[in-house]
Amino acid sequence: MSFGSRGGLVLLEVMVALIVLSLVAVGALELAHQSGGLVANAREWSDAVSYAEDGMELVKLGSGALHGPPGDLLPGGFRRQVVRRPLSSDASFEQVTITVFLPAGGRFDIGRLVHMARDGTEQW
Repeated sequence: MSFGSRGGLVLLEVMVALIVLSLVAVGALELAHQSGGLVANAREWSDAVSYAEDGMELVKLGSGALHGPPGDLLPGGFRRQVVRRPLSSDASFEQVTITVFLPAGGRFDIGRLVHMARDGTEQW
């Protein structure tokens, strides 16, 4: 075997190694990009849950700041809506639903039943 044919074989091996290495690098970059999107999505849903829980606490405290449509505008493009309706089967219970609308178009609902005592007080 002469030196010239060995040199061509080494060049081919280097080219194959570079192709494999570039495919691995592209896969790693794609994974990093997708994980960044997942973190942003998780943060957005976490904020929605936090806003819903905060709204429920404000309703428990009897805050007049919360109301129905169009709802409260919140930081980050979120919107919160509170709906209270009596249960049809039992007038002494009321269902409170807090809906948080996400900026990207999703929504998160949290609900609770409230017992309405005869004296008008709410029991959570």
